[in-house]
Amino acid sequence: MNRFTYFILQDYVYLLDFAQVLCQGGAKSPDLVTLELFCRHALGAVEVERSFHASFGKTLGLSGKQLDAVPKGPITQAYIGHLQSVARSGTLGEIVAAVLPCYWIYGEVGKRLYRNRPSKPKIYRQWIETYASEAFWQPVREQIHLMDKLGAAASSSEKKLMNAHFLLSSRYEFMFWEQAYRLESWQV
Repeated sequence: MNRFTYFILQDYVYLLDFAQVLCQGGAKSPDLVTLELFCRHALGAVEVERSFHASFGKTLGLSGKQLDAVPKGPITQAYIGHLQSVARSGTLGEIVAAVLPCYWIYGEVGKRLYRNRPSKPKIYRQWIETYASEAFWQPVREQIHLMDKLGAAASSSEKKLMNAHFLLSSRYEFMFWEQAYRLESWQV
């Protein structure tokens, strides 16, 4: 439970920055359809995810004030820094490549855990069911579709950057989960 709580808290503090990165993707959108997608996804990160994590916080006995005071762990800070850097200086294709692992990995983990989801404690089951759900997978598929579209139109050099951002974000996703498993904190 300590590891799960740590994970939820780090995910909570990550979401504000993630939503801001999605807004930057919206600002670089070439059309209203893509802009609407990013606005909807950013709003989802703010409203749905924040209320989801707030309910988990309440279940864990944490107030909103305590949730907002959680310091970012080392990997959380590094991962956010990577996403923000790509959002500031990269193309829309690069942004999508950088954020896609967050969507996709959570969905895949949710689906795999769903097959053997525990009945207790309830909080684990709720987390698994959320990320295995069709409601969560809809935006995952939207981002994958957008990645396919942008990747097909990208130059060779942009494709290399997109691949590098996708790979680094995937590594950060692994490290983000590992950070919770190890209960990592800043050493200094």
